[in-house]
Amino acid sequence: MILERIIHNKIIGLVVLLLIPIYCYAQEIQYGLNFKSYEVEKEKRTSLILTPDEPLSLPDIYTISFDLKIHSSGRYPFGYVFRMFDDEEQNISMLLNTVNNTMKKKLAFTYSSKEILSKTFDEMEMYPDKWHRIEIIVDTKKALFTVVVSNKTFSQNIPELKTFNKINLVFGRNDRFGLQITDIPSMTVKDIRIYNDDKKRILYEWRLKNYTEEGSYDEIIHKLATVNNPDWLLNQHVLWKKNASFITERHSMIAHNNEKSEIAIYSNSHFYFFDIPDGIIHIDTIKNRYPWSSQSNNLLFNKNSGQYINYTFEFEKEKDVLTYNPETKDWNMAPGSIVPPDYWHHNRLISAYDGKLYLFGGYGHHKYKNDVHIYDFASKEWTRDKLKGDISHPHYLSGLGVWDNKHVLIFGGYGSETGDQTLEPRYYYDLYKVNVETLVSEKLWTLENPENDFIVSNSLVVDTVTRSFYALTYSLRQFHTNLTLLKFSVDRPEYIMTGDSIPVAFEDNASFVDLFLDKKTEKLVATISGPKDVDSNDNETSIYTISYPPLGKSDLTQNKAPAFISIRVILLTIIIIATLLLSVLFGYKKIIRKNQGSKEPESRDTEDADELSKKEKLNEDKNRATYNREKAEEALRAQSVCLFGGFWVVDKSGNDATKDFTPLLKQLFLLIVLYTYKSRKGISSRKLKDLLWFDKSEESAKNNRGVAISKLRQIFEYVGDISIKSYNSYWTVEIGEDVYCDYSEALYLMDELSRDEELNIDNLKRLLALLSKGELLPNLQVEWVDSFKSDFSNNLMDILFELSKKHKVADNPQLCIDMADAIFIQDSLNEDALKLKCVALVKMGRNKLSKKVYGTFVKEYKILFGTDFRTSFEQIVYPELKHQ
Repeated sequence: MILERIIHNKIIGLVVLLLIPIYCYAQEIQYGLNFKSYEVEKEKRTSLILTPDEPLSLPDIYTISFDLKIHSSGRYPFGYVFRMFDDEEQNISMLLNTVNNTMKKKLAFTYSSKEILSKTFDEMEMYPDKWHRIEIIVDTKKALFTVVVSNKTFSQNIPELKTFNKINLVFGRNDRFGLQITDIPSMTVKDIRIYNDDKKRILYEWRLKNYTEEGSYDEIIHKLATVNNPDWLLNQHVLWKKNASFITERHSMIAHNNEKSEIAIYSNSHFYFFDIPDGIIHIDTIKNRYPWSSQSNNLLFNKNSGQYINYTFEFEKEKDVLTYNPETKDWNMAPGSIVPPDYWHHNRLISAYDGKLYLFGGYGHHKYKNDVHIYDFASKEWTRDKLKGDISHPHYLSGLGVWDNKHVLIFGGYGSETGDQTLEPRYYYDLYKVNVETLVSEKLWTLENPENDFIVSNSLVVDTVTRSFYALTYSLRQFHTNLTLLKFSVDRPEYIMTGDSIPVAFEDNASFVDLFLDKKTEKLVATISGPKDVDSNDNETSIYTISYPPLGKSDLTQNKAPAFISIRVILLTIIIIATLLLSVLFGYKKIIRKNQGSKEPESRDTEDADELSKKEKLNEDKNRATYNREKAEEALRAQSVCLFGGFWVVDKSGNDATKDFTPLLKQLFLLIVLYTYKSRKGISSRKLKDLLWFDKSEESAKNNRGVAISKLRQIFEYVGDISIKSYNSYWTVEIGEDVYCDYSEALYLMDELSRDEELNIDNLKRLLALLSKGELLPNLQVEWVDSFKSDFSNNLMDILFELSKKHKVADNPQLCIDMADAIFIQDSLNEDALKLKCVALVKMGRNKLSKKVYGTFVKEYKILFGTDFRTSFEQIVYPELKHQ
């Protein structure tokens, strides 16, 4: 069935597109459904019901596949993974058990009360805490039940299997009468798919990534699977988890050891070591010698020596750096004097370039500083210097992150131009790139003062692949405040909010906030140290984690099933019959164009008028886009209409207004928008009736249209200046300057790039940033939209491929990669895009990644076309390199 295959191809294309960026990130987004097991009461355990309303009707041969992770931390190695049962409640179950009451784990399959198949983890090459793909192949004709794990196949005949082409399927807890299950293992499940007999077509797919209050919808026909007592793994990318909180004798010093995946907290006579993977705290009691009695955080881990160091630069000699010996549980020497800190909240690092300790800025004795202190571990000498180039004003409370071996980023802070605390102190929102070898500083951008001022964590987490960095931000003006994680662009003064917030008490120099990326656990770690309240002598240290990369709360939600599904099924059936008669895709496309309706004949005068209107519309778009592109980040929060990556609308208050659009209202609005941008004339009332109210009389269709238009206008009162107008029975939309529309901006940029002889790189980057959100209206699966998607996609790819030949692009590998990714969104198996990306990666010296991209492409090509991709990696890359 061609239409279903096309939809299937689009889904595969999206998967390929998602996979490619994953290789670029060191960390991937973790998702799936964690099942609450014996650690909670029986009624609180997790169930996933794929058939809440009616059983699945499946072909005679089908495959159920899913990814499974069994947790070694589970209390008992026993429980039901899933149970499938027919109308007669004959059931097949998969469960975790042990061999003869030993601790040797096995997977067992039972039919009713009889075990039919049992294999140990060793036999199946399964390991706890690892993902494994499980495939269950059911052949009802041959009554053959087959299990595939780790490329190992196990089969068993079950005579009663012939009734299992109509099944119910439940993972975890099952409350169905006569088939109740409360014993479930500690496990995580994701990517449940059900295929037809040859595995070339996915019938159902529950990714268990995004979700709704009821559960999770499958990606093919939006069939709801209900979930009770869920623990969604994706939440770990949004919700901070409090791992530890404890009271220490005095103000703590905190450092991160990425080699051991631990957080070290030094506090007077004790050293606390928090193991991030295990969540366990180990405490050393210091024997004799204590570092300086300082509230400033002067603790660091030196990976070159494998030791923790404690430094000060307040002494006259400036030669004092202590090292901690974990074997003897003391410091290598005792300081001779105590001096109040003169560089509170400075920034620091041990450079990978030369192994020296660098300290930037700080505050003390009513003065803000912009000094640079450098300590050479080899000579044990300090030097003091100043930055050159773009000089930052004296400040403290800024954040520092490593860009590469020679460069660091420094952002934000609080200080004054003179350094005097009494002379107009202020917040700074500048981003600098500093060369530690030359101490030359380059200002990259200045952020416009936000509505609510903020300062940042002492450390920044930098992602050089996406050219961005993360910082914890909070208010300096409040004791009780919240930490908010923001993601900033390195190239532009833009940021977005990720994760939820962390409540915190911050008392200026008595407190300290830091942020780390732990490579082993792939988590961001937030550390907070300070007094519990203003008058307290107790110091509280807290540790929070969130999975990396962090996401926004909106990334959790899955779109619910469209209400017009029944109508779509009818239309699918009609089109499928037609395509089978014609037998070729070309014939199918002709039918789609015919179903969309032929254009009414127009006079020469009308065509000329339309052409003039198109030019007027283009000019309007240019003016609007010029105004709006500088407000793109703001538009993500307020007054925006977006079509790329999905349809959503945000009102004046920054609230999501998409939920106010019923499926009918969404289609009506998008029809008017797309036809308006296609032709200034818009869409006729007749066309709207044929597409949306084909089963209504003229009068009834008119009434329904009037009601729908009225509802749209009511919604737009809260969004901004969006007007729907009618002229000569044609409907158009006008989007005012206070409302941002990404589709309008994209059309304007494409027109500019196609006409300008001198390539405007900024325009190209803006276009690619828009396209990175996803394809045009990916979730709208109706026939009339296909021609708009196709026209936009073809026009875009023509422009991008033409631009890729220009020297400004060809000599910029990262730009070529971004262009290739944009093309893959439109056509996931585009060979020219593959060449563009692989060649660019090789130019950057990333040969291994280039081969991974090629390998992913080849696999998906094989899945889609059923034949091998005949062009080798060498044929893709080296001829192109020779020509350049």
